[in-house]
Amino acid sequence: MLRSVCSAVCICLLTLPLSGCGNPREKAPAADSPVIQHEGNRVIVPPGSPLAARLEVEPVQFTTFTHRVTAPASVEADPARYARILPPLNGRILKLYVHPGDRVEHGQELIAMDSPDFVSAQADYTRARATLAQAERTLTRQEDLAAHGIVGQREVDQARTDRDSATSDFERAKDRLLLLGMDPEKTKLGSPLIVRSPLSGKVIDVATATGEFRNDPTAAMMTVADLSDIWVTANVQEKDIHFVRKGDPASATFAAYPTESFEGKVLFVADVLDPDTRTAKVRIVYPNRDGRLRPAMFANVILKTWDTQELTVPTTALVLVGDHTTVFVQVAANTYEQRAVVTGEQQGARTIIKSGAKVGEKVFIREGTLLQ
Repeated sequence: MLRSVCSAVCICLLTLPLSGCGNPREKAPAADSPVIQHEGNRVIVPPGSPLAARLEVEPVQFTTFTHRVTAPASVEADPARYARILPPLNGRILKLYVHPGDRVEHGQELIAMDSPDFVSAQADYTRARATLAQAERTLTRQEDLAAHGIVGQREVDQARTDRDSATSDFERAKDRLLLLGMDPEKTKLGSPLIVRSPLSGKVIDVATATGEFRNDPTAAMMTVADLSDIWVTANVQEKDIHFVRKGDPASATFAAYPTESFEGKVLFVADVLDPDTRTAKVRIVYPNRDGRLRPAMFANVILKTWDTQELTVPTTALVLVGDHTTVFVQVAANTYEQRAVVTGEQQGARTIIKSGAKVGEKVFIREGTLLQ
């Protein structure tokens, strides 16, 4: 009797695991459910699909977009306040009166030169002055003699002609000295050639030394500039030119001061485009009293800013198909329609939709390629 009971218990224990193993086979058909189903340009995600848990949609909505016209730029000195000091004549440098960084005023002495041509110009002036004095004495004498009937009018006319010619030569010699920066009536003849500053500003470069002989009229000996106002030249794209007008405000950031914004005003908008870059030059003037802005610095200029309400979707909702951009629009529960859209500017995590979707429609916003 005991042997029969034990045999029955063993049989029951052996059959239990086998019964448990049968359950997975009964549920296997659920694993065969399709991930997605395609019906034309629509995609259906069945409730049992593993993709169903990953569906995330968001409505197409209006968003405030801030538009800016920006352009790369560089700093330049105002050409009207920038002077390269060239040697007026060949000669040797006798003395430098200023050094880099010095403040100078208009007409201040910069360089003294010993120039053979300048010596010759002074000699010409001296001779012309003496000739004129002699011609005036001769004319006075001839007029006196004519008054007493000793000479005729012909001699007087000749003396007057000689006087006029001498006057012309004298004025020409004097003008040449004045052009070279010397007033012969105020400066002692025989003085060296003095080169003076043509403007008030600062000496930003010295490219010569005492004793050097200069004979290249195109090589600057010194550079003087007034950088109290500075130019920033921006290269504005062709599509943005119509936004920019003379007198408009413009802000700029510089690589040297990335956390600061400088405010200026548009001075000039070019009338022609660069044929290679398809950009137009826009010059903006910025105050620079502290001298922090220097020529050749790089900048980024914001020329225009305005806000608009734009129809947008998350950028992650966009799916590129060939040459077209598409979104998946929810048209029913778990059903999505793939549509081509025309997009605009992207800002942050959202992109403007110009056509193809309407406000309020819900679009699939994550991993849209999974629905393809």
